[in-house]
Amino acid sequence: MLAGCVALLGSVALVHAQAPASAAGTATSTAAAKRARLQGAVTAMERNFEVRITGLESLAGRIQTRIAKVQISGGDMTAASVKLAAAQTLIGEAKAELANLKKADTTMVAAARPATAFGNVKNRFAKNVTTKIKAAHAALVETIVIMKGQGASGSATSSAPTVQ
Repeated sequence: MLAGCVALLGSVALVHAQAPASAAGTATSTAAAKRARLQGAVTAMERNFEVRITGLESLAGRIQTRIAKVQISGGDMTAASVKLAAAQTLIGEAKAELANLKKADTTMVAAARPATAFGNVKNRFAKNVTTKIKAAHAALVETIVIMKGQGASGSATSSAPTVQ
């Protein structure tokens, strides 16, 4: 058993001795790897935002269809239509901010210090997109509340009956 442990420790020492100390190409490969990780993070953010915007557009389309059905049956959906138009405008603004994010992503990749550029992309452009998406979502929720006839008060997801 002792011979096995010595043999095992000897092979570990051999492996350790064979490991390269520090190569000149390591610094450039590390920078390239870091650049690739940052690029991947921004690409993931972009995909996330695209999915969220697509979902909002889909929801707005379904709401528009529902408003049309209620109007055909004689219901007054003027306020809901106005709020939906505002939500669609906000969705368009979110798309524009996403386009700005993609331009900044291209600039970040070419930057000498991509980590600093990534901070700018994350703190400035990504927050702008998030703000627009949240505003569009809130406007769509308000549209649904109006459609339900609850007005500005109440929650669109509330399951409690209203007292009239």
